[in-house]
Amino acid sequence: MDKVFHDSVSGGGDFMKRPAMVCLLEYLEKHSYTDYVVVFDDLKRFARDTVFHWKLRNELGVRGARPECLNFKFEDTPEGEFIETIIAAQGQLERQQNSRQVIQKQKARLERGYWPFGAISGFVQINHVEHGKLLAPKEPNAGIIKEALEGFASGRFDTRTDVATFLKKVDYAKYPTIETVNRLIEKTAIYAGFIEYPKWEVERRSGYHQSIITPATHFKIKEKLEGKTRTHERKILNEDFPLRGFVECSDCSKPMTASWSTSRGNKFGYYRCKTKGCASVGKSIGKDKIEAEFLGILGKIKPSKHVMSLTREILKDVWLNKKSAVESKRSEMSIELSAIKKEREALLVRIPKAYDESVVHVYESRLSELSKREVFLKDSAMSFDACKPNIGTAMDIVFDFLENPMTQWQKGDIHTRKLVLKLVFEEKLTYNKNSGFETAVLSLPLRVFSLPEAQNSSLVEMAGVVLTVTNSLTLISAAGHGSTVLRLRKRHKTCLRRSTPDESKTVCFLHLHKQKSPTQSVG
Repeated sequence: MDKVFHDSVSGGGDFMKRPAMVCLLEYLEKHSYTDYVVVFDDLKRFARDTVFHWKLRNELGVRGARPECLNFKFEDTPEGEFIETIIAAQGQLERQQNSRQVIQKQKARLERGYWPFGAISGFVQINHVEHGKLLAPKEPNAGIIKEALEGFASGRFDTRTDVATFLKKVDYAKYPTIETVNRLIEKTAIYAGFIEYPKWEVERRSGYHQSIITPATHFKIKEKLEGKTRTHERKILNEDFPLRGFVECSDCSKPMTASWSTSRGNKFGYYRCKTKGCASVGKSIGKDKIEAEFLGILGKIKPSKHVMSLTREILKDVWLNKKSAVESKRSEMSIELSAIKKEREALLVRIPKAYDESVVHVYESRLSELSKREVFLKDSAMSFDACKPNIGTAMDIVFDFLENPMTQWQKGDIHTRKLVLKLVFEEKLTYNKNSGFETAVLSLPLRVFSLPEAQNSSLVEMAGVVLTVTNSLTLISAAGHGSTVLRLRKRHKTCLRRSTPDESKTVCFLHLHKQKSPTQSVG
């Protein structure tokens, strides 16, 4: 015996996809001057496919090798070839029957809400007492995948390249690529707690495994991929040039690029316009100059503490109302799920007793509708259960950010700085090489929080009138493209100030109640 080749792959199909068989043929090719006898321990290990059986026989013959088998004798006679073909066909039949049986069992597991294949990234297969083989989250990959997918859904990561950059930063994989991200996105339904397999016509249904992301995140990603949500064009993130792509040239209104230049051994950073035909094309602006002027703009943004405090109370009130509405909706869904369960049980009792095929078809159609509705209600309930943020902590984070964007810019990384640009400014900044930055348009919240009128509080005296808001204070913003209405349900003394609505002012309407006639009011 000269050499042994251990073939761990099934004999069905193309033998060139079997590593051991490929090694055998290569070995015979290198030793073509020697006549070998290739011994197979079982004919089923030769090729469980009629077509490839004879192709493999031909490949061995070309290389001067003669096959032998422990449980079959190869004969180069018409009768021998006939028997050999019958046995090869029998092996092919057994292989296909086994494949069909395995697929039937796997499909049944899928339909019951289980993942019958190998574990996917972020999960591990465990032996559950009740469910058998069951997917379970595996840390730290599960947490990393959760942050990556939620970031892609929320817009923190605009593109798949941004997700790949994040995965590389947290050492998710040795060399994470776009394909790595694509594989994660393809499995978002499973990460959200669903089971589906379109290849075998298994529609989406709730799975028994623990989810990593919420169904809402899954649907947001799906909408984003279908183009139903707006995405920003990809920007190359560079810690050295945080304003690249956000500052526009005043002559052509196109984003400036930025890079380092080397002169006499020293490196100098520059921002420049690269648009062909622009009057400022190729004219460089020092990195230190333009970023210092930007910090000057950012440092002047001082939101009114009075309005910030007022907004906190407004948001708490809105949150409580929203929470109450969610609880009411959850109660309605629970009642509907109970009704669906009862109707389904009744239909399952009726179907065996029905003899008319049309009646059975109606019952089965109704069962299918009930199953789809049940999945939808359970998905919604899971979203409600998963979305239970601490409103106090969340508002602290947001308001700490809005109260001092300069601090966030100075302490944050490139992702935080990009977020500052998105949240603080409504439009990109325009820079003129001679005069510097043009007027910056702040985002709507900061325009409201920074109003001079909000910072000056004084009482306006009117005979027989008490300036008191008894039911609600309504702030109606006429700035931007729409209106923002904020309501504060609390007793609050304030003053009456009116402004002409324009692009940067807010009009405040207060209900003023007379002392002598509480039912009469003027505005």
